[in-house]
Amino acid sequence: MLLSLSWDLFIVVFFAVVMSYSFLIGKDRSTKLIVAAYIAMIATLGIGNILTRLIGDGDAVFRSVGIPLDITLISLAKIFAFAICLIIFVTKSGIELTHTKDTGTVLSILITALFGFSLSGLIVSTILSYAAGGGIGQVTVAVTSNVLTPLIQSSMLLQLLTVNQDIWFTLPAFLIVAVGLTQND
Repeated sequence: MLLSLSWDLFIVVFFAVVMSYSFLIGKDRSTKLIVAAYIAMIATLGIGNILTRLIGDGDAVFRSVGIPLDITLISLAKIFAFAICLIIFVTKSGIELTHTKDTGTVLSILITALFGFSLSGLIVSTILSYAAGGGIGQVTVAVTSNVLTPLIQSSMLLQLLTVNQDIWFTLPAFLIVAVGLTQND
């Protein structure tokens, strides 16, 4: 069997790793991860806006020291800030979420799988948005981005994740609400 590395393979492995991790930590901590991911998205957006205001015409300063302030650098900074914020919010925020009613093993496994799947999509969609140089949920920017266009054309999964960003951004929230309605007293 010949295995070639592709973005589709990377996405499938990423989803598998996040879903496996969700099973290891359980549905309560998976919910915490989803909430932390949303908070990290908002914090990253805020950090980016603050830095844009502070830097203003600072791109001339960066160029004078030999650092071109281009879309790639900004995108990498947003992705890095998102990852750091996510780690900080998960480990140090003190957020604790529990579901008061236990529905049984099979339903609990299904819920955990859905949380892991939706969390994977949320994280990948967020990273794709930042890589495209746009904000959260700007599908047209992501699809027409010079950075993502060649990748989208070569990967069916990247195309699905990019075009359906609105679904990936809302699915985890709807799952949390649905589980809350069915699992809490």
